[in-house]
Amino acid sequence: MKKYFLSLFLLYSTIAICQSKIYYLEGTLGKSTIFMTVQVYKSDNEANLNAVYFYKSSLKDIKLEGKLKDGNNFTFYFKPGDNITEKFYLKKSGNNFDGFWYDAKEKQLAVHLEPVNFDNYKSNLKIRFEDERLNLVKYKFLEFKKQKTTIYNNKEFVWYSEKHCDTDFFRLGNNFSEKNKTLINPVLEKIHIENTLAQLNCASSFGYSQGKGIEGNTTINFLNNDLLGFQVSMFWDCGGAHPDFGSSGYLIDLNNGKQYGIDDILAFDKSVTGDSENNFDAFSKYRNDFFSPKLLAVINSQEHFEKPKNEDDYCDYTNEEYWDFPSWSYTEKGIEFTPIFYRAARSCEEPFLVPFEKLKKYKNPKFPYEFK
Repeated sequence: MKKYFLSLFLLYSTIAICQSKIYYLEGTLGKSTIFMTVQVYKSDNEANLNAVYFYKSSLKDIKLEGKLKDGNNFTFYFKPGDNITEKFYLKKSGNNFDGFWYDAKEKQLAVHLEPVNFDNYKSNLKIRFEDERLNLVKYKFLEFKKQKTTIYNNKEFVWYSEKHCDTDFFRLGNNFSEKNKTLINPVLEKIHIENTLAQLNCASSFGYSQGKGIEGNTTINFLNNDLLGFQVSMFWDCGGAHPDFGSSGYLIDLNNGKQYGIDDILAFDKSVTGDSENNFDAFSKYRNDFFSPKLLAVINSQEHFEKPKNEDDYCDYTNEEYWDFPSWSYTEKGIEFTPIFYRAARSCEEPFLVPFEKLKKYKNPKFPYEFK
């Protein structure tokens, strides 16, 4: 996992260095409204293009390959398999792009694109990376609809789906207090929005998105007067070399809307820090030096792991490195931890429940609630 964060940092650092220009465009393809991101990279005196576009009506990304000629003539095409199913011929003039779109049967439609006026899409949505700015556009057109109501610990949860893709998520229902709903439902809506945008952005060069590239489910695992715990598990296949899967645990304070990370809940040393964004070195050192060995010791006291004797057995649960960034879920009986293995051994990942009684001595002093 540490290597993953380092690779991600290097990837975006390299992109930032090589990237020469990025365009955010909106306009028309025939009678349809579309939005497009065009990225131009220069490497060894060659220009490389990436482009993604989506229709206002669907919001699902379509990834395009591209070529640039004479600095202003752009060719983009979508080529799943060996067949080009659509292509753009666009010429840049000033800040605008004009030209034509063709389908596989050479049907032609006029295209006009100009810079996106982001003043029309202002919101409190936070953008992590520069090339995600068109999420501000998608956000404006999201539509959530009520699907069903479920009961957990005698409390009502209302589940919503999003019109454009296959995502559903819950909000607090009628028998929660108005204070709870006012504080927590915006937090839950934000998570639903993030998951929805991830689904809409899940695009492949091998086929058109059906809004189902990320499959998953949400499970409510804990509820009392103060805390709501749930887990989001996902399997995604967005066109990379390998599909992948993972889960995220959430624990939300019903009294103030605060979201607790695992380091807010447990402290295996006074150097504990959950601030990976501002001090990743300290965060990583704590996880490596204290969190992983002590968590493994606690789990091993009940599981009695043994180091595999067969070289073909990848499931070495005695290796501390697999426990430094585990996924977790706060449940009624304790906290479940799932070690994170390298890709070839991902099948080894399974949850291990640690009862609250075994974790009491490690409760973070700043965590305001007792383990029960």
